[in-house]
Amino acid sequence: MVYLKSEVSKVVAPEWYLALVLFGILHWVLAVMLLHDLATRKRVLGGRKAPWAIVIALVTFLGSLVYLLCHPKIFYDRDYKEEP
Repeated sequence: MVYLKSEVSKVVAPEWYLALVLFGILHWVLAVMLLHDLATRKRVLGGRKAPWAIVIALVTFLGSLVYLLCHPKIFYDRDYKEEP
């Protein structure tokens, strides 16, 4: 089906465009934070970092949430510090 410009604006409200842009910004900010954490972490669940990096970057928002759920101590217990 071909939509004219006036028909498209009736189908999608402008508020949805703003929500989509904000959702995208939130995803990429969170993804950058988590990729940095992944790069500095010595150990990750599953033992390999590459699959986590792919999931965080490509699975929009859900990949970031799964990483946060699997690594709950991300912000207050850094495991890359030297242990006594």
